[in-house]
Amino acid sequence: MQYLRILLIVVLAVVVSGCFAAKQSEEPVKPAWGGSEEWRLKSLEENFLHFKEGMRQQNDLIESNHKDTTAQIEKLQERMTELDSTLAELKENQQKMMAMKVEQEIPAEETVVAEEVVVGGNSSSEEKPWMIVPGEAAATPASSPAATPKPVSALSGDALYQEGVRLVMNDNPLKARGLLEQYLAQNPSSNLAPNALYWIGETYYSEKSFAQSILKFKEVSRRFPKAGKVPDAMLKIGLAYDKLGDRENAVFYLRTLIEDYPKSAPANIGRERLRAIEG
Repeated sequence: MQYLRILLIVVLAVVVSGCFAAKQSEEPVKPAWGGSEEWRLKSLEENFLHFKEGMRQQNDLIESNHKDTTAQIEKLQERMTELDSTLAELKENQQKMMAMKVEQEIPAEETVVAEEVVVGGNSSSEEKPWMIVPGEAAATPASSPAATPKPVSALSGDALYQEGVRLVMNDNPLKARGLLEQYLAQNPSSNLAPNALYWIGETYYSEKSFAQSILKFKEVSRRFPKAGKVPDAMLKIGLAYDKLGDRENAVFYLRTLIEDYPKSAPANIGRERLRAIEG
């Protein structure tokens, strides 16, 4: 009896210890670092997504800044082009003012000065560069002056000329042209005749009648090849051709101006315009 009791106790102890061991084996083994693998992968994925979103925002910012910078550069380039054009116009106006000041100091004489004005061209048969242009018919000799038009002003002599120039400078080309043509018809051989012819060309240029202005400016050099206004006329011929989109003739006349009158004020302007045209 004693023996059976001891045997029963031993069997019960073995059964209890087996159940305890089975229960322990059913519990999952936790990793030593204390977190699940799934949580770690999820954390890495979230960090990667945050990184990608940050890179996208940074690229958007860079692209936006690039577009803004490009737009600002284009505006600056347009402004520089406008300033270049304005500067060229200011230089032309300055030249006009200087020419007018010089002309106001010319004595009120209406006799031909042989050293400065040669009516009808040189006595020499040598052709000047501006007489014949590539693609252009040979210039015909200047014809005799036309009949004197009906006077449009009671002024006469230098007063008539000065009033015409004043009207040119004050943007009244039509009336100025009438006075200057009247002066030229009444004084075809005066020392101011080439100047009057030049300013008539300026009235057409200011009206953007560039073809007509070219004809008048060319007449200055053909009728008065030794006149002081020839370099000015050469410059305006080149500029008028440029306005008409005729690059070849514009370059031809500006180069001729620079070669024949290298130290003149029009030649300085011509060099700048030539660089702009040729790029």
